[in-house]
Amino acid sequence: MRVGVIGLAGVGRIHINKWLEIAELVSVCDLDSTVLAQVAKSCQINGYRNVEQMLDKEDLQAISICTPPKSHLSITQQVADRGIHVLCEKPMASTVSDCQAMIDICSRQSVVLQIGHKKRFLPAIQRLKEISEGDFGPIQYIVHRYPHPGTSNRDWFWAEDDGGGPILENAVHAADILGFLMGDVTRVYAEGGNLLADRRSQIDCAVYTLRFASGAIGMVNAGMVSTSQFNFEDYYVATSAGVAEVKGKFDSADTIRYSFRSHPDQVEEKSFPNFDSFRAEIEHFVDCIETGAIPLADGHSGMKAVAICRAVKQSSATGMPIEL
Repeated sequence: MRVGVIGLAGVGRIHINKWLEIAELVSVCDLDSTVLAQVAKSCQINGYRNVEQMLDKEDLQAISICTPPKSHLSITQQVADRGIHVLCEKPMASTVSDCQAMIDICSRQSVVLQIGHKKRFLPAIQRLKEISEGDFGPIQYIVHRYPHPGTSNRDWFWAEDDGGGPILENAVHAADILGFLMGDVTRVYAEGGNLLADRRSQIDCAVYTLRFASGAIGMVNAGMVSTSQFNFEDYYVATSAGVAEVKGKFDSADTIRYSFRSHPDQVEEKSFPNFDSFRAEIEHFVDCIETGAIPLADGHSGMKAVAICRAVKQSSATGMPIEL
């Protein structure tokens, strides 16, 4: 499979490394000529500063889009119109309407659209999903802590019409995982503020509640509030049959513990250290291309996560719950 990567800063480098292990990486694209030259030379592949030029000159089957969210729709349009499959980094786009347009474009061209919600592939999350669909029963209550260590100085990250700040650009992972585990969200209420990034006209953290279509409830606290020495994320879950906890380092919750209410002293625990979620999502993307399967993190799930994050920001601004 011949693939390309668009956007070489940050997560784009990770995509490059994983594609080099999995398929034939033939080209990369970035506006920064210095970065582009470095990557193209080190990988011994072709580099382009213009997406259209790369698509004209290279015979590609799949693309990783790793640019800022504001550009995702236009790049998806160019790529899908040529029948090239799309792996787009999260958040799927800046707005829900852009997300829907991406879904429509890829559907019309019959190409795979997968969103980079790599946490869905974590074995501890997969195990929680598995038991909640079995004897453990559906999740009725969840509390998720997702404190981002450090901050960002990238202007596009904070721009309302682009990255949307920490709640959209990064904590979209939290919104996505709760949707993955518990289904559709019907109402969001948030308290948020610009508490630590005082030079930015954008909220940097929020605490919010969710009401799910199932009747279940959840709470998330997220944002750029932590440091490297407090590097963690966790989930506490309750069902009618038991309680569970998933925890680990930020971006890599690798341990699950759970017990049934009928035998509260019998605690099952399992850890999955050193799991490569980026490789897992790319391997899954390739499998979906080859088999025609629907991606675990498809466009519709990516759009729902963006909708939740936008509702969090709207509720924080208005002081009102937002119906979805």
